[in-house]
Amino acid sequence: MNIADSIFNFRNNRLVPYFVLSVIVLFMGVFMGALSFAVSGGEQPNNPDNSNNSNNSNNNKINAEFTKTLLGIDDYSWDALGDETVPLEQQFDDVLELLYHLVRVVPPSFLKQGVAKPLPDFSVLAGDPNQFRGQAFELKGRVVFVKEITLNPAEQKRFRIPSIFRCRFCVDDQHVADILTAFVPAAWKRNETINEHSAATGIYLKRLQSAESVSGQFTTDKSTFGTPTSDESALKESVFKESDFVPFLVAPRLQWFPDTFLGNLGFDVGSFDQVPPLRITDMKKQQFDLVSSLRILERNEIISRAFKFTLADREPFYGLLRAMSQIPPNRIRREARRIWEQEGKRENSVIELFNNPEGTRGKPVILHGIAKQVLPTLVEDKEVEILFGIKRYYQIYFYTDDSRGNPLVACVTSLPDGMPVGASPDYAENITIAAIPYKLWVYETSEKLEGGQGYKPNYAPLLIGKSPVWHPKKEPEKSTANTLIQNKKTTISLTIFFLLLLIWIISRRFQSKKPLKFKLR
Repeated sequence: MNIADSIFNFRNNRLVPYFVLSVIVLFMGVFMGALSFAVSGGEQPNNPDNSNNSNNSNNNKINAEFTKTLLGIDDYSWDALGDETVPLEQQFDDVLELLYHLVRVVPPSFLKQGVAKPLPDFSVLAGDPNQFRGQAFELKGRVVFVKEITLNPAEQKRFRIPSIFRCRFCVDDQHVADILTAFVPAAWKRNETINEHSAATGIYLKRLQSAESVSGQFTTDKSTFGTPTSDESALKESVFKESDFVPFLVAPRLQWFPDTFLGNLGFDVGSFDQVPPLRITDMKKQQFDLVSSLRILERNEIISRAFKFTLADREPFYGLLRAMSQIPPNRIRREARRIWEQEGKRENSVIELFNNPEGTRGKPVILHGIAKQVLPTLVEDKEVEILFGIKRYYQIYFYTDDSRGNPLVACVTSLPDGMPVGASPDYAENITIAAIPYKLWVYETSEKLEGGQGYKPNYAPLLIGKSPVWHPKKEPEKSTANTLIQNKKTTISLTIFFLLLLIWIISRRFQSKKPLKFKLR
């Protein structure tokens, strides 16, 4: 059979239409699959059961072996460290060594992921310490007593920690723990009975005898723990019931959740302490009462933390963003109006945000203005993603009627549907935003300083909220996603139409009574 006969037989075969139809359907399936992938932006669906979520990872398990490695000690020294008959004062260096590593070396995300869950019964935790020593636990409850211990100059230089704090932590009315930490909220009173809602994540180092835990206070010369004062004795009798043994944990810091708007949202209000309360007037006059006695480098560090965006902003900034993302915007507006009624105001003025940033920090405000730039910002810090779940937010640069040409910056977790992003000269969108004042932020302008060395700085209040209210001048344009979906529907319709047309043409062609004659020349 030659080529001509093969072609002739193929063209006259009654199965040819079905073969062609199968090829067309296969092609259509591949085409629609590629189109769906393009519309979705190339992103694969996230299956929560199979996704590799770092928040749920338990690979970073913290246990006794890990803690011994941090301390650089062997099994014999580890067992000696857990001996409750040895006074804690004799193990002072090992305790500080562990605290130093938790503060300066171990990432907070590693500590969070390494928490043992669920939390064992506290009677078991204190009754069988060898089973749990070296593990990380998260405690939630109340702090009832704080003792501050200032380290001597040699210890401050070695561990880079100026002071430590011995805290009595009540998990409930029956169970207590002693926690040694490097940071507690500045607003907490020292050496007095307090009652503050708190949480701490730390490593269970050993258990203490009850007598040592009640009077247990480090002294700078480490000569004695001292005897309980009358206030401490009263604390023992009135605040909690004492058990024979008390778990002793070392934690980098204690969180604070006061009975306030932000505290009730689960925001650690104590993290605000990492942003020093300086004003523009302090910056311009070069008079820093807060840091006047410090060395130049220390002063510069505090100034940077006060006005610039540094690593110290990680916990308060992203913690506030997370808190805002979990509530409806109208809740912030209701709280702002409640403050208006309380203070006898009818609206918020930005003048106070510029001149008194520490006085307005944490108090919700409502502002109206013109947004001139709306910029999406991707968070590339894995620590932030693990600790706070923040992957993206938006920066909004806007002006109010009373800002006198000075911009304000709002960071929000979402935008209204259809609100465009951009930074072109003609970009201008009317917005109303309910947000939390965070700090006064310094940025560089295009105006050069005298002598041409650098650019002149300017200051803008930095606020954090969930989403602005957008007042569009016209009907919002369809989003890119909606346009792609509409195009996809149109493409599907056209493809089906041409497919049916092609099938009809092929059917008509092969249903002819006369066979097609094929002639070679």
